[in-house]
Amino acid sequence: MSPRGFKAVVLALAAASASTADVLLPKDPSLAVDPASPSLVANPTLRLRLAADPHTYFRYVNGPFREVLCRKLAPGGRRPAVTLHGDPHVEQYAVTDEGRGLADFDDSTVGPAVLDLVRFATSLRLAMDERGWQGADEMVRDFLESYARALRSPASLPPEPRVVARVRARFDHNRTNALARAEALMEPLPPDMAPSDETLARTARLLAQVSGWPEAVFKVKRLGAHRLGIASANDEKYLLRIEGETPAPEDDVILEVKKVRPIPAAECVRAETGPDRILRASSRLAYQPFVYAGGITLEGHSYWFHAWTVNYADLDIRQDLDSAAELDEVARDVGFQLGRGHAGATSEKDAKGLRATLLAGFPGENVPALSLVMAQATTDAWRRYRERLGH
Repeated sequence: MSPRGFKAVVLALAAASASTADVLLPKDPSLAVDPASPSLVANPTLRLRLAADPHTYFRYVNGPFREVLCRKLAPGGRRPAVTLHGDPHVEQYAVTDEGRGLADFDDSTVGPAVLDLVRFATSLRLAMDERGWQGADEMVRDFLESYARALRSPASLPPEPRVVARVRARFDHNRTNALARAEALMEPLPPDMAPSDETLARTARLLAQVSGWPEAVFKVKRLGAHRLGIASANDEKYLLRIEGETPAPEDDVILEVKKVRPIPAAECVRAETGPDRILRASSRLAYQPFVYAGGITLEGHSYWFHAWTVNYADLDIRQDLDSAAELDEVARDVGFQLGRGHAGATSEKDAKGLRATLLAGFPGENVPALSLVMAQATTDAWRRYRERLGH
């Protein structure tokens, strides 16, 4: 690929968010973020968004959160390694035409299940505080009970949360409109950094090879960078409008191509590079698999890709939930999804054994207490961030 291709685009984008450089590290890792860090100064919109509320801030500091939590876990002990989502939180819960559940597996890795459990339980506590609702302790218990139920009976899916139908009712099922909305998110690439036709053709061949779909499907009609997300707002990622199964524009597909974010080694997680960890997690944890999913390497950099659905909405804590009871339904659904996915394995025999091991040690760590500590630490760090920002 030419230096004017995807690699050159990296120079036009800010560095990955919540990197080590962003986090104030005295003797031990903390959740404190410097608002004067280069990646936040380069993205003033994100810089202000982090000051809005603790849960938004919490979304940004997943890497440091994982490091701090690893250090808080009791040393030693039997903790079977599972496929982790890596960043489960309430606003990772997605609703589509086809289904619902946790999405966005960019931070997936391998480690103890308690990491996912504490991360989501902390999100529940922060969401409850954000809405001024009572009963966070009971909700965390419901979440954990649903997780255990999935370990006992992974085929018995929980009821669909009521909020899913309400969000889905807002969808526009006109595919032409959906494609136009996606194109509106594409930031044009500078002419001297846009990939050549030859580069796009080569990329289409690579996408076809790893996905098993015909090369003609991946003919690129339009592309651009995009900056959706909080933790991933500054990551290198693109939207491509591709041909689809026929030349007709109505069945064009929006493909998201994202540079793989390396997972650094922590005291309790495996260091992983490349797209395999993301594809593995999505296949084991997602209720519905990605379409056109795969991974490619371009000039030594790893990317993963998947098709967007026509309609897709992440849950918004402030706008989508009418009551704590509705959030509790989401908590139960996510608990079940994580329980079923954590015990996913290459064979049913292995999965059965892993479920038994996880149940035998459940809850193992004190998830309610740890999530309470981490929620308070996140809120304290958020307040310090606002002070440093002058709010």
